[in-house]
Amino acid sequence: MKDLLVLRDLECVKAIAHPRRIDILNAFDKEPLSAKQLSEMLDEPHAKINYHIKTLYNVGILELVEEKIKSGIVEKYYYPTANNVVMSRKIIDYTLDSASEDGKVSISDFEDTIENFYIAVEKGALKLENVLEYRDIKLSDSEIAELQKTMKDKVAEILANRKENDEEKKNDLMMVAIPTGLDESIK
Repeated sequence: MKDLLVLRDLECVKAIAHPRRIDILNAFDKEPLSAKQLSEMLDEPHAKINYHIKTLYNVGILELVEEKIKSGIVEKYYYPTANNVVMSRKIIDYTLDSASEDGKVSISDFEDTIENFYIAVEKGALKLENVLEYRDIKLSDSEIAELQKTMKDKVAEILANRKENDEEKKNDLMMVAIPTGLDESIK
């Protein structure tokens, strides 16, 4: 099982958008389940659950893991293809502004970095030691500016002093201080 499945087309998004299909995915724990088991768990007719399973299977969100013959009937057991399912923001890629060259924040820059993140996770190329995350820390604007300057200076120093080697790979580096708690002010 993959750790992450990124939905990159509208057919996948439409398949997972139905509330009952979300219920089906949430019903899985550690074991594969059949349509019959899911219909009993979710108190839905077998035919409806089977329809939803086929839809999820056809777009690769569920996989067939086993077939058992019980009383002459083939019972198929399914399991999600990944631990986490996310929608690529590239599916909805709408902007009136083109990429900014004047130093302003460009949403497409974030989207590209997020897409690269998803690809690296899917391919098993993202190492946990390469992720540095701090959540809900209080910093002043001047402290954030100091962190940005320090990171910018350090990257410039490394690039100026490096020698080409076989181990170097392209990477996206991003430092973003995102204000949190903004949704509370909307209420």
